[in-house]
Order: sequence, then C-alpha cells, then structure tokens
Amino acid sequence: MISPTEIPVDATRTEQRLAALLRQAPLEFARVVYGINDRAAGRHHSMAAEDVALAERLHGMTVTRERAEQRARGYLPVAGHEHCPRCWVFSGTKTLLSFHDSEDGTVETAKCRNCGAEYASVSV
Repeated sequence: MISPTEIPVDATRTEQRLAALLRQAPLEFARVVYGINDRAAGRHHSMAAEDVALAERLHGMTVTRERAEQRARGYLPVAGHEHCPRCWVFSGTKTLLSFHDSEDGTVETAKCRNCGAEYASVSV
C-alpha cells in the first residue's frame, strides 16, 4: 500500500487538475444565470449573454437555469477524459479538454476546442 507521501507526482497533478475543474462548474452555472438575466434585461452583448445565445444556436435548445444547475451539480470529470465544464453546464455536451504546460511547468492550461474556454491550474 502506498502512503500519502509516496503518491507519484502524476497522481498528485491529476488530483489537482480534477479539483480545479470541479471548482469551475459552479462558476459556469453563475455565468449561465448572468447570461439569462442579461438577455431578459435587454443586454444582449455581454459575454455571458453571448455565451448563452451561442449555446442555444449550436444545440438548438433553450438554456434554462434549472437544467444548468442540475448539470453544474452533476459535473464529474474523469482522469484522462476531462471534459469542459462550460460545454457541460451550458449544453450537456462532453467536449474533451486539451492540456498544455507553461514553459516553467508551474501552470497548466486546459482549453476547449468547442467553446474556447480556458482554465488554468497551478502545479504545486
């Protein structure tokens, strides 16, 4: 049995990556709420409102607060198959993220090819 201090660096990094992505789902839910509210108030050109409109155009269905909340609560990335929190919360699609390290290796960036969202996590 491996003690916690003997966990390989890759396992620790994977745990950090998953934890960082899990923290993003509630933020994406807030983005949905802001976007829906902006559109209802006639502010169609805010980034959040444009994200809601884009999700509706791409997937042909209305983005609702209730459904986005369900998806945000149910977001669960799997190591090796991490999917975009924004695509999941906005439209229920599992778009894989591509990960890239900074030159010094301290920051890892995940980018979604579908919606363009980027997420950064710091390696400890």
